[in-house]
Order: sequence, then structure tokens, then C-alpha cells
Amino acid sequence: MAIGPQNMNIRPAYLSAAVLTAAALTLTGCGQLAAQDAPGTTSDAGARSAATEAAPATPAAESKSAATDTSGAAAQAPSAAPGAGAGAAAPVAAPAAPPAAGAGAAPVVQRATAIQAQGNIAATTAPAARTAQAVGTYQPSGANTGVVAGTALKPHNTSGADLVITQDGTVLDGLEIYGDIKVRAKNVTIKNSRLHGGKGTPGANTGVIDANSAAVANLVVQDSTIIPDSPSYYRDGIVGHDYTAQRNHIQGTNDGLGIFNRPGGPATANVRAEGNYIHSLTYWSNDPAHSNGTHNDGIQVQGGENIRIAGNTVVANSNPGAGSAANPRGNHAGIGIMLQQNVAKLANVVVEKNWVDDGQTSINIDNGKYANITVTVSDNYLGRNQFDFGSGSKYPVRIISRAASTTPGLATNRWADNLSFLVEGKTGGIRYNA
Repeated sequence: MAIGPQNMNIRPAYLSAAVLTAAALTLTGCGQLAAQDAPGTTSDAGARSAATEAAPATPAAESKSAATDTSGAAAQAPSAAPGAGAGAAAPVAAPAAPPAAGAGAAPVVQRATAIQAQGNIAATTAPAARTAQAVGTYQPSGANTGVVAGTALKPHNTSGADLVITQDGTVLDGLEIYGDIKVRAKNVTIKNSRLHGGKGTPGANTGVIDANSAAVANLVVQDSTIIPDSPSYYRDGIVGHDYTAQRNHIQGTNDGLGIFNRPGGPATANVRAEGNYIHSLTYWSNDPAHSNGTHNDGIQVQGGENIRIAGNTVVANSNPGAGSAANPRGNHAGIGIMLQQNVAKLANVVVEKNWVDDGQTSINIDNGKYANITVTVSDNYLGRNQFDFGSGSKYPVRIISRAASTTPGLATNRWADNLSFLVEGKTGGIRYNA
């Protein structure tokens, strides 16, 4: 069925001199999709009617970007200069002895548009109980992600300057970390910590954890709470390549996770995102890259090989940041999981056993600037709370081009409320632009 055109909204990437060699490396961002069927124009034979709508979001109406689009915030390229964020960089060879111990106050958690009831962050389960559960056999929530309950966090890098990690094998554990973290080393581990992010607005696209450097390999971020004290249209949760994100609670960022291979580097992205809880992103009406406001995505994949997204809860809702106008789409963000070939062609990409809801689309598949795309999307659980484009026109799973897309496992995805399979059609859960 034809659904109208989309606009390609591009956020300028900040590339190092080494990768400024080809215009083809321009990175795009964005999460909104505009066009919809005109009421009454679509007839989808065999489409199931939607059984029930997910409960409406509890946060006040806000959050979603404007009418047309193609995929959340922008990809970031490796920074040439240390510390693109506010303040002078604070290089880290190994975690410094932190000041006096003391757990910080638990962050305020805004309730997500839940696929099922979500817990509070203070009730997080013990590490052994978490790791004993197989990915995809339980739904991540505030109760089983983020900092483990009872952890006495030690303040670290309290100046809030960029925390630049340059020593291989650095471990940050049990810390209350201030400042955006720039990883420029191998085998770095950040775990069981509360990440506050940097102060103010960064000078370019980044993340609370930025893994864009060519030096990054085998970064592990687990059991951590990532909620920036200073949300920004330039501040995602974790962004880059060669990282594993497990059981993290991510909230209030621009995008939750940004995934792509390094422009100008190898084709591999080498990212695993498992058991994370991502929700309540921050919408900005004054995004310098988009005239219609930020395009917030829970997980945005823009290119690369070897990517596994499994067993996460991604609720693509959002709330307006301080000074922002309300989102014209209420609390609906851009995309829950965006699979779009902006940076490079995707290969060996598996999206399975996730709980995804809300946004303009929960799962979006876009071949982008390439002739075709192949991604495995299987055994996911879809909610029904997407933005309504009119007369019940919603997009739980949206595929931009039928002819250009190969999607193994597509028929195995289910509705979260009754476990029936999604089918193609206006109310069936699977829709094609063309």
C-alpha cells in the first residue's frame, strides 16, 4: 500500500579530518515518519482488527517531532579533539580513588508508556538473579535494569568535565559518574554505576557514553543507570561501535542507543544490546538539525555488520526538555528500533525477542541510500500505542520498500497483549510504504 513520501532529515556530523574524504559519509538522523493513508483509502485483505490499545501514556502530553522523516538523532563520528563537550577534558588512565562513599539519591523515573506494568528503579534485582535469566525470557523494566539496589555509589569526576578514558582495561564500577564519558581505549568496562552526563549543551553530537573513537574495542556497559542531568538534542545514551550494552536503564536522552560502524573504518559495528530498558526520551522543538524538532529513537542503527538487539524493552515515548515547546504528536517519539542504512550497509543484523511500543513506528526498516537491506526481525512483542496518523492508521512494524527489503523472521513477531502473530495490513501490525 502506498503511504506517501518521507523527508530525509540530516543532522551534520562532526567528522575528524581522516574521514572527511567523501560526501557519501554524510550521516543522517531522524525518527519521524509523516505520510499516512488517507482515511478510507487502504483496503488490506485479511488484516486482523486490533484487539485493544495499550494504556495511554501517563506523562503529560509532549514529545514527538514533526510530520515527515526518516530516523532519530544523528550519528556521531569520532572526535578529533579530546572532549567535545562542555568544560575541559579529564583524561582517565584508570579510575581515580573517588571521594567519600555514599549512594546518591535515586533518580526520578518518569513512567513509560508500559507494554506491561513497569517497576521502579529503586527495586532493581541482585546481580546474580539478573545474570541467571536468559535474554529474551523476561521483560526488562525499572525493576531489573540499572544500578543494583543497595549499591553504595561513590562520586566520581564531580567537576562534570568530559571523562576521557585512554587506558586499556579501565574498569569503572559502583560510581556516581559526572561528565560525558569519551572512551578511547580497548576492553573498558562501566558497570553498576549512575551516569549523570555532562553539564550544559555539548558542542556536537555525542552520548553520555561516546564510543566513536577508532581506539574503541570491546567496551562493556552493564547494570548502569543513564539519565542525563542536562538533557540535550546533542546527547544520546550510548553511541558508537564495538560495545556491549546489557541491563542498562536509559531515560531522558535524545536517542537511547546509537549504533553504526565508524565512518572511514571497517565495515563491522560489533554491537550487542541486550536486556536494556529504554524509555521517556527528551524532545526538543528547537533542534538545530531539524526544523520540526528532535527525532528521538530508542535504538537507532545506521550501518555496519554484526549487530544483535535482543531482549530489550524499548518504549518510544518522550517528554519536552526545559524551554521546549510541546511535541505536536503528544508523548510519541520517533522510532522504537530504527534500522536504516545511512552510514553503511547492514549485514548480520538480528533484532529478536524485544518488547517494543509507542513512537510513530515501533520497528522501522529502511534500505536508505542502498539498493536493498537484509535484517532478521523475529519473535518480538509489539504494543499498540503508536501515533495514530488518522482513522486508526498506525505502524507497529514499518518497512519502507517491499522490493528492497529481505526480513527473515518477520512472520514470527507477535502482539504483546494476546500473543497473536502480526500480519500485513492497516490493523495487522506489518505495513509497507511501497
